[in-house]
Amino acid sequence: MPIRQINRWNLNHQILLCLTVTASVALAAGQTKPPAPVVPDRLPDSYLIYAMLMPGQLFEDMGSGQGQAWAIGKTTVNEDDMDPKLAPDATLQPPDDNANGFKEAVNDYHQRKKERLVLTRRLQLSQPYVLLGPNDVEQFKASRSVESNSELQSKYGNYVGITFFSEVYFNIAQTSALVYILDWCGNLCSQAEWIYLEKRDGVWV
Repeated sequence: MPIRQINRWNLNHQILLCLTVTASVALAAGQTKPPAPVVPDRLPDSYLIYAMLMPGQLFEDMGSGQGQAWAIGKTTVNEDDMDPKLAPDATLQPPDDNANGFKEAVNDYHQRKKERLVLTRRLQLSQPYVLLGPNDVEQFKASRSVESNSELQSKYGNYVGITFFSEVYFNIAQTSALVYILDWCGNLCSQAEWIYLEKRDGVWV
């Protein structure tokens, strides 16, 4: 009987010792785990890119910027708003010297293509501009129809059109970027395109 008690104590002591060692190893592993990488803030680079692309190519060709204010959609467009719904890699080819950065930005698009961002007045532009919310956008479009009333025409007549952006999609290092831009000035007046950019020496080009 005493022998059984001693054997049981030894067994319990061994289990307790094993649990203590295991817990200590887990704690040590947790203490030595490297910190998660800090995700760069997308917004500063996003607003820089939006600003450098204003006005869109269509409006630039029409002479926009000569004292005219620019209208920009306050809410970014997502995949569902694009017509046709083309992914960036369906219209653009990756650059030979940075195919990986391009592909990572495409992957970011596929992960976030349903998201929408509400823009704020962080755009540093050379011209005055307005951010139009959904109701304003509908009024703006109505002002370009043949049935438009004089009040809407007077309210939006000074704008050559309205520019819409998607969110900006980045590679992991945030040195490659893709963005969709749509210039709209009427039912038969619009242009949309995907644009690829790279940050070189701290400047987006």
